[in-house]
Amino acid sequence: MDIYVVLLLFTSVTCYLLWFTFISKSLKGPRVWPVLGSLPGLIENFERMHEWIADNLHACGGTYQTCICVIPFLARKQGLVTVTCDPKNLEHILKTRFDNYPKGPTWQAVFHDLLGQGIFNSDGET
Repeated sequence: MDIYVVLLLFTSVTCYLLWFTFISKSLKGPRVWPVLGSLPGLIENFERMHEWIADNLHACGGTYQTCICVIPFLARKQGLVTVTCDPKNLEHILKTRFDNYPKGPTWQAVFHDLLGQGIFNSDGET
């Protein structure tokens, strides 16, 4: 292997690990692994997923943020997940500032069978 390729690979891995350390320290909730995020915890607790999420919420005071996909540029856009059961946060999301949280066509398609075209599956007027 060429020395430049080795140096580039080493630099890339080092930068990723520094970035991962930075982002994972700001996340409270289930353990976040490099690249895989909190996916191992989800898989490990698949049979009791709702209880596992409730345990994490209880341990974190009702709200936590975790990362499903810990890959730079994807994590900030698609991988960060905020989980909450705090009534104030839920009121903010579902009532006070509902317009700040657009659902988009993907969300609406996934939840159509459950929510139909009701208020919690819309981006405004229903």
